[in-house]
Parts: sequence; structure tokens; C-alpha cells
Amino acid sequence: MTQRLLIAAWTVALAAAAASLALVLSSNHEDDPAARAALIVGLGLIFVGCGLVATVRRPENRIGVLMAIVGFFWFLSSLAEANSATVYTVGTALSLLVYGAFAQLILSFPNGQLETPMARAIVVLAYFDVTVVQWAYMLTRDHIGNANRPCAECPDNLLAVTQQHWAGEAFISLQRGIGLALLWAAFAVLYRRFRNATPAARRSLAPVVITSTVTLVLIAAMLLAAWISAQATHTINWFVLVSFGTVPLAFLVGLLRIRLQRAGILRMIVESPDELSLGEAERGLREALDDPTLRLGYWLDEMHGYVNVRGKPFVIPEDTPTRVTTKVNYNDKPIAALLHDRALLEDPDMLEEVVGVVRMGLEKDRGERALRATEIRNRALLDAMPDLIFRISTDGRYLDYRAPSEYDLLVTEVIGRTVWQRLPEELAERIMAAGRRAVEERKVETLEYQLGFGEGMRDYEGRIAASGEDEFLLIVRNITERKLKDQELQASRARIVAAGDEERRRLERNLHDGAQQRLVSLSLSLRLAQTQLQKNPEVAEQLLDSAREELSQALEELRELARGIHPAILTDRGLDAALEALASRVPLPVEIERSETSLPPPVEAAAYYVVSESLANVAKYAQASFVRVKVAQLNGAAYVEVSDDGVGGADPAQGSGLRGLADRVGALNGTLEVESRPGEGTTIRAEIPLGVG
Repeated sequence: MTQRLLIAAWTVALAAAAASLALVLSSNHEDDPAARAALIVGLGLIFVGCGLVATVRRPENRIGVLMAIVGFFWFLSSLAEANSATVYTVGTALSLLVYGAFAQLILSFPNGQLETPMARAIVVLAYFDVTVVQWAYMLTRDHIGNANRPCAECPDNLLAVTQQHWAGEAFISLQRGIGLALLWAAFAVLYRRFRNATPAARRSLAPVVITSTVTLVLIAAMLLAAWISAQATHTINWFVLVSFGTVPLAFLVGLLRIRLQRAGILRMIVESPDELSLGEAERGLREALDDPTLRLGYWLDEMHGYVNVRGKPFVIPEDTPTRVTTKVNYNDKPIAALLHDRALLEDPDMLEEVVGVVRMGLEKDRGERALRATEIRNRALLDAMPDLIFRISTDGRYLDYRAPSEYDLLVTEVIGRTVWQRLPEELAERIMAAGRRAVEERKVETLEYQLGFGEGMRDYEGRIAASGEDEFLLIVRNITERKLKDQELQASRARIVAAGDEERRRLERNLHDGAQQRLVSLSLSLRLAQTQLQKNPEVAEQLLDSAREELSQALEELRELARGIHPAILTDRGLDAALEALASRVPLPVEIERSETSLPPPVEAAAYYVVSESLANVAKYAQASFVRVKVAQLNGAAYVEVSDDGVGGADPAQGSGLRGLADRVGALNGTLEVESRPGEGTTIRAEIPLGVG
């Protein structure tokens, strides 16, 4: 609005105020003309004045215009104080328009727009109530005073066509009923808007919501009192008029807070020494909008997605009733994303300023983002690197290095020195030869070596790659633990092979000394019986009985031998029956706890041998009075536990049985633990992955 229009509007307001003052003071039907004139003129000027100030401050916002309209409607209502019947009739017909405009004003804050269908419906019905229903009521009454009270001293109502009392009561009751319903609905809209607003928006809404709510409550009280007492209605009407005067001031306070909020956003730009970085923008927006959960992400072409201000992936969540994401584009290309409170959408101007801050921040942050992206990639590479990295020239001099803190290397111990000064000569020559090949042939060289320290030898793996025309990188990894595991694996495999050889020798001895001898004896007995069958049947029969006995014993020995190779009961009847059979052979109580789920055959066999060896050790050495066996399945693995209350003190390193169990379980990628403190019993635990079966 131009300055000329502002001056014109204020001039019209002053003229209207003067006319209203004259009408009220000269009225012959006003009980207290001075007070009435002061309130009407005061309310009109306050609303118009605050509206014009708001328009100057926020010309794009309709709130200022709406406030000015409410002020002019207050001046218009003074026509009902006129002594002329014509002016009085027009004033009475239009005197309630101020309430419709007031409803539109409070439901349009802060941007001057009726955002929801509910708000629009309330305003339409409010105007209907104060115009159409008011005019219908005027058709039935000759003299109507303030707040539609009967007024014998008032001029004639030129619209009155009948004096049907019941019709007038029906229309005035309809008007009051609609008014009460709209007041409740308006309060609900205000409450919902305040509840859903951000903390910063609530600070702006609070003055308006409080004063508007007080005014709505007083209007409701006036409408209810109208059914009870005309004097009470008249008294409350004065309070309504006074409360009206606080509303435009509250609107100015709310608009001022919004302006200060936006000034806080702009201050980030003005006070920034250069341009605003994205991190500064995020922190500033959180503070200015009082939204601590606000997050910024920017588009990174290398990742084909958004990352946050720290360079980590920024995943855009689905919009919720309280949180939404606004994407910031430039030339139809994504550059940023803003996750914020949904209430910010209710103020498009504020949102546009926020988006502008983000765009400005990106200008400064572009170089920082590129550098940060490089740092992220380099850091990821370094984090994946091994223990030590050395940059070495082709003449053997250390140029730079990276070492974890536990190596505690001083710069003076490395930089500028040569590999021959720090390493054994033979190793230094190997490294330099590999480094020169890597530089010349542009390929990666690998070597392994050992270095002696106070606690013993350590194994290292070195990878060498060219890093320039006359330098290379030596990337060193400590592989001592891996070597130890490899050695343990080789030893375990050797023990498994040795155990297999020993088992085959045992089988051969048992077959030779047992079943084989009996079968040879059986063959001789049968041949002798054959020769005696005709000559001496009785001797032949005795020989056959002896042969039958030999055969029976041979079969029993073969069964025992087969049981040692693989228990038939495990194959025929499963692990439960096999465990029960093992428990029955132990001369002390055995409690078995077994889950119902089945296990793969290799896992069942390993579990069987763990229990078998453990029970055998208990019977031989533990001096226990009780044994508990537990086999369970959990998290994709079988768990076997055998515990006793014996003397303890078992040492897996001393006995071949437990070592063989560890090898058997390890062959299935499992682990075996032995817990055996002296005097506290022994517990053997095995964990075997189920995937092997």
C-alpha cells in the first residue's frame, strides 16, 4: 500500500470516527452515550490504526487489511445510534457485520488466509448469521436496541412488516444458537492451530489466541445471558467491547514476533563474515524457528543422494502429521532437503525465506562440501587400511607415514631416515626391490616378513604400490594373530590326520586280535566238523556247537567295533536315544535336558561325541556325584554342555581326548570351552553352527 493510500485510509477513519462520535453523543436512545462513543470510536481507530501499521510492515499479508475492515465496521455500527429512522434501520441491519469480520480476522492469522475448509465454513456461516438471519429478525420487530434488545425509545424499524412476537423470538433464538455453535467451532480451530504449531509459531500465536479466546467466551456469555436477563446482556456487552480492543494489539505483537523471527533468520546472513555455511544455516534455523529437530541435507552427485552437514547419508523419511520434508531445487536439479515441522507450511513466506537461506548457504558450502566428500572417501579408505602406511622414495628414504596411536612413533624416528636405518638389512633390501618393481611396472607387490620384539617375533604382511614417479607406499598389516590361527589350524588338521591314522591302526589291531582270530578259529572248527560228520556225528555236533559260540562272540566283537566307529543307535533312533544309552553306562545319576528340534547329522554326531567323551572323563577322573547334560538350539547354532560336581582341574592341553573333541568341533567351525577350576567341578561347552549340515 502506497503512502498516499495510507494517508487517505487514515483520513477516512478519522472522518468516520468523528461522524460516529457525533451520532452516538446526539443519540436519544443510548443509556450512556459518552461511554458508548468512546468505545466505538476507540475500537474503530485501534483496529484501523493497527491494520494500517500491519499493512506497512507486511504489505503482502492481508491481516492488516482485515483489521482495518473490522475498524470501519465498528464505525458503521454507530449508525444504529442515529435518531433518523432511515439511518437507524441501515445501522441496525449492518451493526453485526463487525462480528463476521472479526471471525474472519482471528481465523486468518497469521497470513491472512483461511487455510482449512472448517475455517472457511465458520466465516461464511458467521456472515450469514449477522446478515440474513439479522434481517429476518428485523422483519418481525419495530424497535431494536443494542445487542438486539427491545428498545422503546429507538426510531421506527423501517423493515418491520409484522409484530408477531413468536416469529421474532424464533429468529433471535436461531441467531443466538448459530452464534454459539460458531463460537465453539472457532475456538476449536484456534486450539488445533495452536497445538499443532511449532514452539516458535506458538510464541507468535499466543497473544492472538489468548485475547481472541477471551473475546469469544465473553460473546458466548452474552448470547447465553440474552435468554435470561436483558440487564445481564447489557453488562456483558460492555466487557465484550473492551475485550475487542485488546485483539488488534495482540495481532501487532504476534506480527512483531514473526518479524523478529524472520529477522533472526536474515541476521545469520548479514552477520556472517563471508557466506553462510550449511552447518551454520542448520544451527541458525533451529534457533530462529525454535525447532531443535530441524535437519538439513544437501545433494551429493557422487553418492546420488543427500548427505547431512557432517557428510553422512541423509535418508529422507516419509512425511508424517508433524514432520515434512521440503526439497530445494535449482534449475530443476536437487540441491538440498529440509526436514522440518509441518507447521512451517502454514507460513509460505517464512518457508520461502528459509529456502533462500539454504540456497545461500550452499553457495559458500559448495567448496567445503567437495572437500568434505573427499575427506569422507579418504577417511573411509584409511579406516579400511591396515596398521601402518609409509611413503618411501625409491632411494629408500621415509617421506611420510600414518600410524595408529598404539605404535607411538615419533616423527623424528621415521621422516628423513632410510629403511636400512630402521629395518634389518635383508628385509630392507627386499622392500626396496619390491618398491622399485612396483614403481617401474606399476603393479602391486606383496611380501611377508618377521620382526623380533621383546615379547617375541611378530609376523607382518607388506603391500607395496606406486604413489608417484619416484616413490611408493608400503602398507603394513600385523598378521601375527592370523599366523597363529593358521598354525593352530594346521596343527588341528595334523591331529585329525594322526587321530584318523591311529583309529585305523586300532581298528586293524582289534580286527586282527579279535574278530579275525575268531573267524579263523570258526573256519577250522567247521572244516573239522565236516570231516567228522560221517565218521563221528556226535563229535561233529560238538564241533558245530563250538563254531556257533565262536560265531556269536565274533558278531558281538564286530558290533562293539562298529559302535566305536559310529554308534548305530544314533543313526537308527536319533540323538535322544543315543544320549540315554550313554547315560545308562555311567555309574552315577545323569540329568539330560534336550530341545525338541532336530539337528543336522554331522552336528548330531559331534554333539554325541562331546557328550560321550565328557561322560567317560567324568566316570574316570571326576569323582562326581551328579552330571547334567544339556543340548539346545539357539540363534542358528547347537549348544552342548556337560557339567559335573566333581574335583575339577581338567586340562585340555594334557589329554588327547579333549584335544580331539576340540578338533572335531573345530572341523565344523564350532568352538569348545573347558571350565574346570579345582574343587568346583568341570563344565564342557561346545557351540556348533547348524549351517554345516
